[in-house]
Amino acid sequence: MSERQFKDCDGDTWTEFEPGMLRLTKCAGDRNQYTGIESSIEDAQVDHGPLTEIRPDVDVRALLADVLEELATEANRRRFVSADCAWIANTFTAKAQELRKGTE
Repeated sequence: MSERQFKDCDGDTWTEFEPGMLRLTKCAGDRNQYTGIESSIEDAQVDHGPLTEIRPDVDVRALLADVLEELATEANRRRFVSADCAWIANTFTAKAQELRKGTE
């Protein structure tokens, strides 16, 4: 059993119980009557997508820090447009550093 999990567009959780097949294991909100339905990954993607794989092995803080650093770089490139861009870049950089400290 692979135990890969996915979130759909409604926030529901699907678990892969055999290769290519998903079972709805947790519903967002009060729609628990649908828990247990099964679907192929392809059909779930079409009917409930986009599906986003839940990756417990990925540190979300590190990913967010990467995004903030990219935004800071872009803001630095636009400094000539607005003085606020320097403040934005510094803020994003500081927040990225805070997130990275939390991952150590």
